[in-house]
Amino acid sequence: MDRREPLLSRLDRVARIDGSHLPNSARYSILLLIFILSLVMATFCGYIFFVDPNLLFGNIKFSMEPVAYAGLGLDGDTAPPAFNVTLRATSTFNRRFCSTGGGTVQAAFSGLTVAAGHVARFCVEAKGSAVIASTVSSAWTALPAAFRDRINHGRQNGGVELEIDLGFENEIKGSMWVRCRAILDAKKRTRCRVFTLSSF
Repeated sequence: MDRREPLLSRLDRVARIDGSHLPNSARYSILLLIFILSLVMATFCGYIFFVDPNLLFGNIKFSMEPVAYAGLGLDGDTAPPAFNVTLRATSTFNRRFCSTGGGTVQAAFSGLTVAAGHVARFCVEAKGSAVIASTVSSAWTALPAAFRDRINHGRQNGGVELEIDLGFENEIKGSMWVRCRAILDAKKRTRCRVFTLSSF
């Protein structure tokens, strides 16, 4: 006879215990927990399907038009550094997408910010597009000579990369950052990358 049989029998009896052996208070607690979880799930699904169907699957994309500039010390230019930045935003959301306030724009070369500015609050209509324009300027009256030399050297050797960063807040996605990179004096629109703490 297998000596383990009594132990196995006891384990089998324990495994067969069902909810009927639970006190009424414990059963009510379990039912209440299931009800609350179901209510939360129903509310979440209702919000996604009726308030913002594309909350999880929509996206917004940005591109940058060629940047007009002045004050880089090129071709005898002596004006303060300034850039006219034009971004185009295209949305696939089923609802209007807006920034909660204005945003900040920075222009940089080789990781060095040379100019900064702001954009006003903007909105992109559902499955639509919008243009976001800003003029960013520098506190410098002129770029340092060494930096102008670097830009001139880059123009003669394949081009100078210009980086434009836009930062803003959105009520759904939270903090968002848009980074655009283009070659100075380029004639084509440039695609930008979007970074956010929330999934897109």
